[in-house]
Amino acid sequence: MAPRCPYSVVAALETGRASWTAVLDVVRLEPGADVAAVTEVRIRKVVK
Repeated sequence: MAPRCPYSVVAALETGRASWTAVLDVVRLEPGADVAAVTEVRIRKVVK
């Protein structure tokens, strides 16, 4: 990770009372990227 660079992270939460997470995917956002569009594409890829 680079400081001051925006990243989009997809993580899964563990079921139950634990607070563990598992990072599924991380991408660096390009300057001027449409964050909503990037999020939509990434969620669709994880759900498939």
